[in-house]
Amino acid sequence: CKASPSRAAMLRLLAVGATATATAAAAYALARRRVARPRVALVASTARQKLLAVAAATGCTVVGCKVPSLVAEQPTGLDETMRGAKNRLSQALATDEAAGADLAVAIESGLLRALSGDEETWVDVAVVIVRDLATGGEAMATSAGVQFPTAAVGEWAEAGAEGTVGEVLSENTGCDKHDPHAALTCARFPRAALLEQAVRVASATLYRSRVALPGCEEQ
Repeated sequence: CKASPSRAAMLRLLAVGATATATAAAAYALARRRVARPRVALVASTARQKLLAVAAATGCTVVGCKVPSLVAEQPTGLDETMRGAKNRLSQALATDEAAGADLAVAIESGLLRALSGDEETWVDVAVVIVRDLATGGEAMATSAGVQFPTAAVGEWAEAGAEGTVGEVLSENTGCDKHDPHAALTCARFPRAALLEQAVRVASATLYRSRVALPGCEEQ
């Protein structure tokens, strides 16, 4: 007949089992905490439209911080608009709120000028920058452009180019100065919706190597 295991051997087996159980329980608890903890997106602004856009696009809890763009209140041209977004991002990353964030998002809107024959055309676009604070990865996108009335831009310029063209449109039409996009598109494309789409594009670009996006599968 087989010999029964010694008492010492049984105790060793019980100790190993208890250690494995404790390790598994600790790992499970840590995983639950990680899952339960909501991801946080730091937004380099306290503007309502920007906060709504980032929350909808990322599903994160958003934390806004008021930081300067260090460019004109009404940027013109893609270079100045992008510089404003980059400045907002760097300023936001220097705040205390950045310590608890997973993402940082900076948004700057500006007017782009084009010539259509002898007439100027002005289009408002937003530059969006999304940064993953764990990896340092960063991606940029722009929103869909909305044409602003040339007359309103001219009125703003003649008044010394102070404030924003949105303020001019608000004075002339009664629209929201922070969201003339809604009035200019018959409420079909409010600013928050345009910004949300741009944040989604930037996020998809940032994480393209991690997530198998529809249409991006390897052939």
